[in-house]
Amino acid sequence: MAPSAAPVTPTSASPSPPGAAGGMERHGPVGSEPIRVEEIVRRDLETRTLAVVDALYDLAARAADGQPSSVLGVGESVNHVVRRLADIDAMRGHIHARIPKDVLDLVDAGRNPDSHTRSLMNRLASENQYSLGQHEAIQAFRDKLGQALAEQFPALQPSLTGPEARHSPP
Repeated sequence: MAPSAAPVTPTSASPSPPGAAGGMERHGPVGSEPIRVEEIVRRDLETRTLAVVDALYDLAARAADGQPSSVLGVGESVNHVVRRLADIDAMRGHIHARIPKDVLDLVDAGRNPDSHTRSLMNRLASENQYSLGQHEAIQAFRDKLGQALAEQFPALQPSLTGPEARHSPP
């Protein structure tokens, strides 16, 4: 594991750049936008997660091979997976993201968390359409009521059709 004063690399123990203990940004190439520490941590976590996936794929390939020569390779692959998982575990103090419990439950159940996002967005869209329909119905009722009141009580017409009546809350 690299000491915290070393530059950030995909396999370093600490994703924090040198001297960034109190800072929130790290500057990239000249003329580029500053990179937030959270973005560096996210990229590092993504790289380490992909390394675990690659190690697991390698392990599965070696285990499925079934050749006597691959038996020694399986043990090495298991150790490689364990090291990659330890790399991710070393980051736990640097990750401060909040993940909804529903998403974690879906992952634990072996389901894609994108389905949660999709269903949430569909539900919100339908609730939004329902609210819009209610709002338009109330506006239509208000307009008809104002028109009927203006016909029956002509003295109230200026206050019912004036700009202040149009913009008042329902």
